[in-house]
Amino acid sequence: MFKQPQLQIGRDYTPLPSTSSDEEDDECLRFFIRKDPFGEVSRYLHSLDIGAPIEVRGPRIECEIPSDTQQILFIAGGTGIAPALQAGHTLLRRTSPTHKPRIHILWANRRREDCIGGVSETTTTAAVPQRSWLSGLFTSSKDKHTPGDPLKAAGTSLIVRELEALQSQYPGQVSVDYFVDEEGTSIGKQSILDSTSTALSSKEPGKGKHNLILVSGPEGFISYMAGPKLWAQGMELQGPLRGILKELDLKSWTVWKL
Repeated sequence: MFKQPQLQIGRDYTPLPSTSSDEEDDECLRFFIRKDPFGEVSRYLHSLDIGAPIEVRGPRIECEIPSDTQQILFIAGGTGIAPALQAGHTLLRRTSPTHKPRIHILWANRRREDCIGGVSETTTTAAVPQRSWLSGLFTSSKDKHTPGDPLKAAGTSLIVRELEALQSQYPGQVSVDYFVDEEGTSIGKQSILDSTSTALSSKEPGKGKHNLILVSGPEGFISYMAGPKLWAQGMELQGPLRGILKELDLKSWTVWKL
């Protein structure tokens, strides 16, 4: 948790996986923190000079991936992609000649520049007619970019490069689909059904294997996908399953909200 000392508020952020095996980097933590014009903590962190001290608490383990997990479908909204990278590294480090777990990531963003360079691997990202949970938020003429404009030529974002590196390290075990609100694509029921059915059809033989759906992102995104988390007696709880995942009734999958 990072604290904003003036207002005495804090927010949890998931560290990105290490990119180096050097022991010197063991004490180095990396975070993906996007500046939110309405976010007190993110605006405070972005206002600090390089080298400025910050107050951090933790770590706090929110979800442990069972050792017998075979498939993960990770539904991420915006900066919720950071836990997806952690989950991917945790799961795929268990790879062996006889066990090759898989992770499929559905990553939704408001603008193409948030995931520039990302190319989907399936056809599930075709434009859908319904409005996504993001529609109408932070609307501004300067935010508009159309598919195919020069923005795509600006390179590949850091997070997309890290996803591609994970795919290269574990070929055939990682797949990613990108959804961009301003391009008319969003994560809907069909994209989730396609992802879960593909995962089950490629499942390794064996009994007792776990299939997980992890959902991470802003509160509105999590609520839309799986229902809101709840606070009780000073603790944040999972709360009942709601949203489109409840409607899909995926009996072979366990859902966890991050």
